[in-house]
Amino acid sequence: MAITYREKLIADINDIPDSKLPQFYKVVHTLKEQFLPLAHKKAIVLRKLGSAKGQVWIADDFNDPLPDEIVDEFYK
Repeated sequence: MAITYREKLIADINDIPDSKLPQFYKVVHTLKEQFLPLAHKKAIVLRKLGSAKGQVWIADDFNDPLPDEIVDEFYK
C-alpha cells in the first residue's frame, strides 16, 4: 500500500513533541501567510455548513453543572 504525501506529512506532525507544538504552529502560520493567497484563505474560513457532520462528539453530560470545587476556582 502506497503512502500519500499527505499521510506522511500527518505522521511527521504527529511525531512532534507537545513542547514544540507552539513553535511548529508559528512556522505553519508564517508559511500560510506567505504561500496562500487571500482568496484561498477566505475559502478555508467559509466552509460548507454541515461538512463536519458525524465527525464531532459531545459528551452526554456536557450541559450538566460543574462540580462546586471547579466553579469555586473561577471566583478566586
